[in-house]
Amino acid sequence: MAPLEDIRVSKRFFFRFAHNVREYEKDSVPTDDLVKLLLEEKVDIYTFIERCWCCPIVNPSRKWLKVSDNIALATISSYDEWLSQIGKKTRNMIRKAEKAGMKTCPVVPSEEIVEGIWKIFNETPMRQGRLFPHYGKTLEEVREMVFYPVDGVFIVAYLGDEMVGFIHLLFGDQIGVISQILSVQKYRDKAVNNVLVAKAIEICAQRQIQWVMYGRVGNHPSLDKFKESNGFVKYPLVRYFLVLTRKGKFAATLGLQRELKDRLPQGFKLRLLPLYNWVSKLKVRKELKQQSS
Repeated sequence: MAPLEDIRVSKRFFFRFAHNVREYEKDSVPTDDLVKLLLEEKVDIYTFIERCWCCPIVNPSRKWLKVSDNIALATISSYDEWLSQIGKKTRNMIRKAEKAGMKTCPVVPSEEIVEGIWKIFNETPMRQGRLFPHYGKTLEEVREMVFYPVDGVFIVAYLGDEMVGFIHLLFGDQIGVISQILSVQKYRDKAVNNVLVAKAIEICAQRQIQWVMYGRVGNHPSLDKFKESNGFVKYPLVRYFLVLTRKGKFAATLGLQRELKDRLPQGFKLRLLPLYNWVSKLKVRKELKQQSS
């Protein structure tokens, strides 16, 4: 694998920031060789996390800036144990969906899967009160995502012959990562996402993977509640920032190494959610109006 294959560089104002897109799946602590390559790419700040659940960093450099971060993490030893530990309501929803004929299974990438995911992406421009970023994706864009060579699996949910949801589960060093989970909105009362999570947990348990991650906690109250009901807890960790240039030092002085949403106090973010959702709806209406004109 090329040294920078998983590195993504983004620009914020006049500064360039980089991170490893698979930082939760494998260690991304910077080596001397990586630092040299980052400097060649004119990166000002490189950020990475400490995978403290399995690989704590011994004697971290004092030059690294650090902030508190978190992930939603489930610790599992077996599927049955996980099922017994989640709430009774969620457990009953899973069993009811399975009795109603909901089927889940890992699948091999195919054109059928591409089309099914594409239809789900383009079902609605709004999800959970917000602008849905994957709405409008083309078949080719979805095809590139489905056939992209990473160590993982797509898990698909079927109701009869209809594909009603999917999970993209990635496998890393001692962890499984739920990269994406989505289902058809008209079946949201069928517990599709709960059944998909259950299948992901079952597969990880079969592979003797002890930890399963599902994003972060704190940016979406309803999604946080869903994670908690499925056995995920807020797990604290440390995010580090390696300043590489003088420009990077200036950016860090201004606090620009962190995204705005991560710099805002939690209480303030929650108060801003209604405004954010309202702006999202305005954007959707504007885009739909432009498409129809």
